Amino acid sequence: MLLLSLNREYIDLVPKDVVNDWLKYLRNEYPTIAFKASTQNQRSNLGQLNISADIASDSMLNSSECIGADNLIKLLKNYCRNANIKTSITVGVIGFPNVGKSSVINSLKRSKVCNVGSTPGVTKNAQQIHLDKNIKLLDCPGIVFTQAKKDGSNAAEVLLRNCVKVELLEDPVTPVEVIVSRCQTEQLMELYDVPSFENSHDFLLKLAASRGKLKKGGIPDIESTARSVIQDWNNGKIPYYTIPPVRKDIHVSSSIVTGYSKE
Repeated sequence: MLLLSLNREYIDLVPKDVVNDWLKYLRNEYPTIAFKASTQNQRSNLGQLNISADIASDSMLNSSECIGADNLIKLLKNYCRNANIKTSITVGVIGFPNVGKSSVINSLKRSKVCNVGSTPGVTKNAQQIHLDKNIKLLDCPGIVFTQAKKDGSNAAEVLLRNCVKVELLEDPVTPVEVIVSRCQTEQLMELYDVPSFENSHDFLLKLAASRGKLKKGGIPDIESTARSVIQDWNNGKIPYYTIPPVRKDIHVSSSIVTGYSKE
């Protein structure tokens, strides 16, 4: 069974109404939980607020406590019941690198049992965590599913998911081409305080000149400038999001999400 969790460690970069639209869309396919991981620094006793992330106020969502753990744990416990007989389950927490998988486990466990970091590749091996006597969580390294295209555009799109450390990118320019194609020219002009540009190469030239990123002889350092843009993208400095496709299916409300798998 597949269960989706939208982690607010990253969805807070998206307008709340768009997040709610995605929740409605995804809940027509799979059980989907809105989740905010704890951002507290202590090793144990990580805080939790007993309220759904769907209805939490902005002040709650901006707090350091975890939100949504209660709903997620209830849902997992439902899967432990089979014809009213309790069974043990193993839940694999999978997804792209650096999307907060380990943070979700730490928040559920209320202690830092998994290493976390802001760069991809922190989790290098699968690790088993016992949530309780019936639920075992499997913290997995990031998984990237992709099909290569002849023009290499899909590979560049994957790199924009923060799957590879920016300093290790062999070609940082192509991902910036994708960023420029996704964003409005005026948006990038205002964000980086650069004049109008014709394409991604022109954008990098003008940004390099503006930031003084020059090689010997005053040649613009395009690669270094491109890496800084990708870093801004990964950190959420460049706003970008998509809206879910329009569908006519009946929406599954959040109030019955925790009732999945009771049968």
